[in-house]
Amino acid sequence: MGGPGFVDGQAHNELDNFDPCKFTVNGVEYYSAENYFQCQKATTPEDHERVRQAGSGVAVWSAGLRVNPLRSDWESIKVEQMYIGNKAKFEQNPRWANILCESVGRITFRASTSFWNGWNGLLLERIRAELRHNGIEDDKTVMRVKKMMEQYANDHREIETNMVTLPRNSFIKWFADKTSSS
Repeated sequence: MGGPGFVDGQAHNELDNFDPCKFTVNGVEYYSAENYFQCQKATTPEDHERVRQAGSGVAVWSAGLRVNPLRSDWESIKVEQMYIGNKAKFEQNPRWANILCESVGRITFRASTSFWNGWNGLLLERIRAELRHNGIEDDKTVMRVKKMMEQYANDHREIETNMVTLPRNSFIKWFADKTSSS
């Protein structure tokens, strides 16, 4: 669930994915980063529009939970989709971008799941570095987070592929072997 991001010892609601903030991606208007993200789960134009019209905040989060079926590749693309939504939010809204770019510390979240508390901060640190492009440290941040995102996507693409192609018992063995060696 949404909540402020913390950076430089202060809470910033503008960093929250649920914070109302209009922007467009591919000619479609969205009402928050969460609105964009939840819409990307949809497999039909009708589901996409139903979720988009839910707006922002808990309403869009709840609408996204009702998308069924999810895209078959959702696990492997969800981090990238959160990045795309947030990147558009900050690129198209100077007030939000200034708050992000003027910060210097690690960005953390407390109100979401442990998965998103970690990823949301990393994604915003990447976006901050891309927007301000302030030398080698920003370049290193971009490359570090980009590499983590690619690894996550590749790992989940492999799982999604094997879930579909391997017989159930073979998949269970493959998954057990993969997770025990990591």
